[in-house]
Amino acid sequence: MLSRLRAHTHCPGDIRGISLLRKPSSYPRTINVQTRYFQVKNKLHEEYTHTQKVTEEITAYNITKEQLGQLYLDNVFPLKMNILDIRQLVLRNSRGFLESKTHQAIPSNELPYDFCIKEIIARTKDGGALVSFSYKASEATKSTRSLEIIERITDHIKEKGIVAPFNFKPVRAFLVKGRPFIEDILARYPTPRLRLEFQGEAVGAEQLYRHFRPYGKIFDISLYPNPSLTKDPTRYAVVQFTRIRFAATARNCLHGYVINDTRLNILYEKQMNTNVVKDWLVNHPRITIPILAAIVAACTYVIFDPIRIFFSISKITQRFNPEEYAIYTWLRNETWAKLLPSHDQKDEQSMWAHDQEKIGKLKSWLAEDPETFIVITGHKGSGKSALVKAAIADRKNKLFIDCEFIGSASNSSGMTKNLAKEVGYFPVFTWLSSITGVLDTVVTATTGQKTNFTSSSDSQMKDILETVAIALRNIVPSEREARERAEEEKARGNLFDRIKNYIKGVEAVKKSEKESISNEVDSDDEWDEENIPIVVIDNYMYRDTGKNSYLWEELAEWAALLIENEVAHVIFVSSNASVMKSLSKALPTKSFSNIALADAPPEMALSYIKRQLGVDVEDPEMNEVVAAIGGRLTELELLVQKLKMNMDPKAAFEDIVVRNVIEILKYGFGELNNGTSSSEWTAVQFWNIVKQLSSRYSINYDKVKWSRLFNGSDAPLQAMERAELITISYKDGRPVSIKALPRLWR
Repeated sequence: MLSRLRAHTHCPGDIRGISLLRKPSSYPRTINVQTRYFQVKNKLHEEYTHTQKVTEEITAYNITKEQLGQLYLDNVFPLKMNILDIRQLVLRNSRGFLESKTHQAIPSNELPYDFCIKEIIARTKDGGALVSFSYKASEATKSTRSLEIIERITDHIKEKGIVAPFNFKPVRAFLVKGRPFIEDILARYPTPRLRLEFQGEAVGAEQLYRHFRPYGKIFDISLYPNPSLTKDPTRYAVVQFTRIRFAATARNCLHGYVINDTRLNILYEKQMNTNVVKDWLVNHPRITIPILAAIVAACTYVIFDPIRIFFSISKITQRFNPEEYAIYTWLRNETWAKLLPSHDQKDEQSMWAHDQEKIGKLKSWLAEDPETFIVITGHKGSGKSALVKAAIADRKNKLFIDCEFIGSASNSSGMTKNLAKEVGYFPVFTWLSSITGVLDTVVTATTGQKTNFTSSSDSQMKDILETVAIALRNIVPSEREARERAEEEKARGNLFDRIKNYIKGVEAVKKSEKESISNEVDSDDEWDEENIPIVVIDNYMYRDTGKNSYLWEELAEWAALLIENEVAHVIFVSSNASVMKSLSKALPTKSFSNIALADAPPEMALSYIKRQLGVDVEDPEMNEVVAAIGGRLTELELLVQKLKMNMDPKAAFEDIVVRNVIEILKYGFGELNNGTSSSEWTAVQFWNIVKQLSSRYSINYDKVKWSRLFNGSDAPLQAMERAELITISYKDGRPVSIKALPRLWR
C-alpha cells in the first residue's frame, strides 16, 4: 500500500509538466486528470485511516480485562406456588442463609480467571438465586471462559453431591444469557407454561427448542397465531415444560435474550386446565347428574349415617347426660346444691304416679319381649307421663319423643328439625329439601327429564326414624359384646389366679364350667330383657288436625316396625280418646296393653297444694273446693296461683268456675264466635249433654247416641271428647258411659 502511495505521489509533478507542454486544445483533458488524481488520493487516505482503526480494534480485542457475568442457581428455595404456600417460612430465608448456600455450590477459590462473586440476588418465588460475578478475559475469549466457569461449577455440585434439603434434588447452575426481569408481583407465580413475546421477527419452533431444551424437558411448543392456519404474523409463542422448575430457570436465564435481532420477553402463563373427561361430563347432564346424585347419596350413607347412628345411640343410652354418672351427682350435691337449694320438680310430679298397682303392671309388661303397644290414656293432668317415668326410672336404654314439641313447629322443615332433636339425630340438613327442589326444577327445564331429586320433609322424617330404628337394633348386641369382653378379662385374671386354677386340676375346672354355663344362660336372658330399649312417644295425637296427620301415621308405622322385629318396647302416652283406632291401623293383628288413668284422689290433690304453698292450709272450705275441682293438674295449678295471691279458697273457686263457664260458651256453644261454630256438633246437642251431666255423674253412651238429637251418629260425641269437653269411658273396647271432663263442670 505504501508503495502504491509513493507511486502516486510522483504522478502530479509529471502530469503537471506534461500539461504545460501540451497545446491549448488539450486543456480540458488536463483538468480531468487532476480531478482523478485528487479522488484517488482521498480514497487512499480513507483506506489508510480504516486500516489503523482496525489495527487498534484488533489490539484491544485481544487485551485481557475484567468481564462481568451472571449465573442462575436453581433449587435453592422451595417454589412459591400461591399466596398460601408457607414452605419458605420453614427454611431460614435470610442473607446469611443465601450466602452460605451460594458459596457451598460455587467454589470461588478453585475457579480460574480470577473469579469473584460480586452480588447475590434471591429469587425466592422462583426457587433460585442470581449470582453476579467477575472474571478476567478478553472480548474474544469471554464467552468460552464464562461457559468453562459454569461447567466447573456444575462438576463441583455433582462431585460434592449438593442437594436441596426440602426435596433432596441437586442444585443446578446455568449461565444467564439475557437480562432477568426482577419483580415481586403478588399475582404472578411460577407455572410450567412460558409465554414468549417477540420484539421483532418471529422465531421458529426449532430455534426455540434449541435454546430452551438445556433447561429441562419440554412438553410442547406452540406459535400464535399459527402460521399454518392463518396469514397473520406470529406474535408470541408458548413453551410448556414438564416441570415448573425448568420453566422458572429458563425465564431467569433467557428473558431479554436476542435471537436473530428478535428480543424475547418471557412471562408465566396460567395453566389451561382443559380436561376431556370434564368436558364430556358437562356436556352430558342426563347421564352425569344421576351419577352425581348416586355418589352424593353413597357418601352420605358412608360418612354421615354412622355418625347419626352414634349420636342416636348416645341419646338412647344417656351417654352424654351427666346426671347418669354418680360422680356428677355427688359433685352437684356437695357443691352448688348446698349453696343454691332449688325446688325439686321431680318430687312434685312424682305424686301423680301414686298407683303402685299400675306401675307394677307396666313394669311386668316391660319385662317381657316386645309383642304389642303399651298405651297409657287419660285426660290432661292425670299423671300419664309421671306414671311412665316412675316405671322406667331404673332402665338405662330409653328414648322420650315429645310430639307436642315436634308439632309446635310452624312448618314441615321445623317439624323435621324438632324430630331430629328429640331422637338425637345429628347432623341434619333440612335445607336439602329446598335445594333439591330447585335442582330438580333446573334440570327438568334444561334436559326435559324429571330427575326425582326432590327430598320432601316427609321423606326426611322417614329417614330419621329408620336411622333411629337401626340405632335401637344395635344397642343390645353392642352392650352384650362389651359385657362378654369384660367377663373374659375378669375370668382371665392375673398370673396368680392362673397358677391356682392349674393346680386345682382340669376336672374341677370342667365341673365349675358346667355349672356356670347354665347360670350364664339364665343371666343372659334376664340381662337382655332388662336392656331392651324403651321408646316413649308422649303427647301422641295431642292435636288431631290435618297438618300433623302424616306425623301420627309415620310414628305409628315406625313403632309397629319396632314391635314386629322385637327391637324395643313402645309406650304411647295420649290424652286423645281416638288413639286406639289410629294405632289399630298400624298393628291390626294384635291387641294393645292399655292403662287408663283418671283424676287423682282428693287426698293427693290436697298434698300437692300443700307442697306448692309450703304451708298447711287451715281453711275448712279447702276440702270442699278441692273435691269440687277434682284431681286435674291444670285446675290445681290455677288454684295454687290464686292462693299465692292471697285469695280466699272460695273466691278462687268461683273465679275458676267463671273461667270454665267462658270456656263452655266459647268451645261448646260457639257464642263468642257470633253464634257460628265450625265444630262437628250443634249447640243443641252439647246443651243436651250438659243438662244431663249437671244432675248425674255419668250418662249412658248408647242412650245418648241413639237419641233423637244424635240419630245413631257418634261423630259429635267423639269430636266433643277430642275437644276435651267430655270423656268417654270404655269397657272391653266399647264405649259405655259419658262423663264431664272437668269435674267442676258438674
